[in-house]
Amino acid sequence: MLSLLFAASLFVTQAPDTAHVVLVATTDVHGRATAWDYLADRAAPGGLTRVATVVDSLRRRFPGQVVVLDAGDMLQGNAFAAYQARQGRRQPNPIVEAMNLVGYDAATPGNHDFDWGLPELERALADAAFPYVSANLFRVPSDSLLVSAFRVLRRGPIRVGVTGFTTPGVTVWDGDRLRGRIRVGRIEAAAGRTFAAMRGSSDLVVALAHSGVAGPSSYDTTGVGAEDVAGTFATMKARPDVVIVGHSHDEIRDSTLGEVRYVQPKPYAASVAVVHVDMVRPPGREWQVGRIRGELVSTAEVTPSAVVEQRLRPAHDAVREWVGEAVGMAIAPMPAATGRAMITPVVDWMLDVQRRRAGATLAAGPVFDLRAGVPGDTIHRRDLLRLYPYENTLRAVKISGAQLKDYLERSARYFRVDAAGRISINDSMPGYDFDLVHGARYDIDLRQPIGSRIRNLAVGDRPVAPSDSFTMALDSHRQSGAGGYSMVAHAPVVYDRGEWIRELLEEDLARHRLDPLHVVTSNWRIVPAMAESAVFKIYGIESEPLPVSRGDSLLLRVFGTAGLHGRLESVGALAHAMDSLAARCECPTLRLDGGGAVTGRGAGGGAATGRGGTGTVTAGGSGMGVGAAGRTAAGGGARPGRGAAGGGATLGGAAAGGGGSRIISLRQIRVLGRLALS
Repeated sequence: MLSLLFAASLFVTQAPDTAHVVLVATTDVHGRATAWDYLADRAAPGGLTRVATVVDSLRRRFPGQVVVLDAGDMLQGNAFAAYQARQGRRQPNPIVEAMNLVGYDAATPGNHDFDWGLPELERALADAAFPYVSANLFRVPSDSLLVSAFRVLRRGPIRVGVTGFTTPGVTVWDGDRLRGRIRVGRIEAAAGRTFAAMRGSSDLVVALAHSGVAGPSSYDTTGVGAEDVAGTFATMKARPDVVIVGHSHDEIRDSTLGEVRYVQPKPYAASVAVVHVDMVRPPGREWQVGRIRGELVSTAEVTPSAVVEQRLRPAHDAVREWVGEAVGMAIAPMPAATGRAMITPVVDWMLDVQRRRAGATLAAGPVFDLRAGVPGDTIHRRDLLRLYPYENTLRAVKISGAQLKDYLERSARYFRVDAAGRISINDSMPGYDFDLVHGARYDIDLRQPIGSRIRNLAVGDRPVAPSDSFTMALDSHRQSGAGGYSMVAHAPVVYDRGEWIRELLEEDLARHRLDPLHVVTSNWRIVPAMAESAVFKIYGIESEPLPVSRGDSLLLRVFGTAGLHGRLESVGALAHAMDSLAARCECPTLRLDGGGAVTGRGAGGGAATGRGGTGTVTAGGSGMGVGAAGRTAAGGGARPGRGAAGGGATLGGAAAGGGGSRIISLRQIRVLGRLALS
């Protein structure tokens, strides 16, 4: 009996131990502490108040096993964050207070966490009840780490090592705020030595990477380092077990590279990554990772935590009041919806404010949100926050004519044309990287290859030469070369007073009412007309009729008959109808017949008479119909006209159905057709 008990006890001591750790992660929350959209003034999905409910539920289910993490960009990105940093500073920062209430265990800074300046970030670090970690952020000149390279957290018997990395692009985008204060090392160099150090004190190694998995950088990496390199962790000799990916705003439910598990929750706390890690310890050996399972938990339908909401209520109410304040008036609605397809007054106003403030010849910038705009009434601060959501300051640079053209060629990459000539949007280029240049005249010719699309470039009615020199206002983000605009990254800066662009727009509104008719307009377009129409269709914009003027346009109404087959009793009624329609139009008309008037069979030569205009026609076929004239631009090709079924005449295109009557020659002037009823 004793021998059996001894054998059983020996078996138990030799059986591997097991443990379970649950990693819960967010990234790119961008100020969404509450479940509220302050621009729409209504409840919104996401937010840390909903994350708190998810975390509480997991902690109840897995007591003592949960680790809550964030991979950066928490402190900037919406009205709530802007108010806390610029207007109503509270102690602690309500965003960090929300993180404390959720119970975060560690976080790493993202590039946007530096947008308010280093002092504001340090205030947040001091408010946090949890450690921040980053292995590639160093203070200058001491070259000491800004925060710990990693921390080891205990969950039962398991030592969970957590490190973090911040994309070096922050030195490009926020260089003016970091220069002389912070050095950002290359992630790859810091990662290898950090993972090796962590292995000696950690059973489970987790990396918070505010850097995408892979892909081209949005800036010139010379002397800086690549933007998105988290995927390289899987190729290193010392590797992490789990990587929480941030920065790229992608979504990764559960992916494996090499032996490393990658997850990435949706931004804005729209989802939470939950990673279950089973740990095993074979007899006489150290703890090892047995199995990893990742999932994403949506927060859209999760009830916000009442406790967190109550604590954030004063800050929440203050932000709602702030964004609802009136900042100006507009005498007519000015939407931004058409801003990436055609001249748009509200976009011109924003650019002209920057141009005038900087005293520059030109101004460049994108349309950030096509849903934005100002109403034809009171303008509230929330309208400006939607029009200009980023925390950029105004600068101006001195550029050459060659650099100006290169800048516009980069922007024109936004449109993609396939081998069949079909036009679409380049999905690898965000809309906020499609810049317009105010103060220059240019065409974006989508018939041309990338790099040669900008035509007829002129400034002040003078064609731009490569050696010309201009000053151009733009935001601090773009001036850094972000978005692929490296041609301006090293251009001489001639204006930089640290002025926030959104505040400059607000100041301009305080001086006068916004009138779209008094805005200095841009002068650009997409050509040819078919390409413009295709882009309009992409954005749901209806093409407006070409304007009629005495100088270059003629309105022509076309009437057509066919197959009368000797029915003279119909002639009087037809003549009366045509006369009535012609009088109503008060324009030149063409009266066409497609044959079959006498014998009852289609003839090869129809008759035509014209009033107030001339033309040559051919006819044939049977049936009765009326065609609408197409548009023929002076000196250019014709757009297809639209003919009614049954032998109608068209300009520049045959009618649908039988007949095929068409205008063969007409003066090379702009022609507008109207559909007439037979």
